[in-house]
Amino acid sequence: MKNDINFREILTDTEEYVGDLKRFPGIITPDCSLYIDAPLLVQIAGIYLNRAVGYFLSKQGIYTVPNIRWGDERTYTDEVFGEKVAFQGVDKHSIVSIGTYGQIQSAESKRYFREGLIAMLDELEPEVVLVYGSMPNKIFGDLMERTGFVRFDDWTTKVKNPQKLK
Repeated sequence: MKNDINFREILTDTEEYVGDLKRFPGIITPDCSLYIDAPLLVQIAGIYLNRAVGYFLSKQGIYTVPNIRWGDERTYTDEVFGEKVAFQGVDKHSIVSIGTYGQIQSAESKRYFREGLIAMLDELEPEVVLVYGSMPNKIFGDLMERTGFVRFDDWTTKVKNPQKLK
């Protein structure tokens, strides 16, 4: 619960954390959760908050890697708004970050994640994708040649279930 409160404060009082964040060579923009069953407005608000915090921190001289998150197909296709809102404000051919932890639990969430991942690769053509969490072959297998993927273990698996990492 305390971490949730601290995370919220970074999102709402970002300027108070600039000094602390400048100690690091760079940051990944906040991973605002987007749930596929959330109202579209809530999904868009999470994307906007991620980009707004990232933009502000980059203007403070902090190297930022955009964390890309999408919800349902309305966020990663152009069917509703004529543009793919999940990828707005992110440079093509850059380094981006994604997270799989908590995002690929059901068959439906795996389908949305894979479709969004393909849309992101098509739209942004990233040089490198940092992946926080697992990279199941059923989702990533045939996409590995499209960019450089660099995987990082999620905290829960690393700390609470280290035998899964072997």
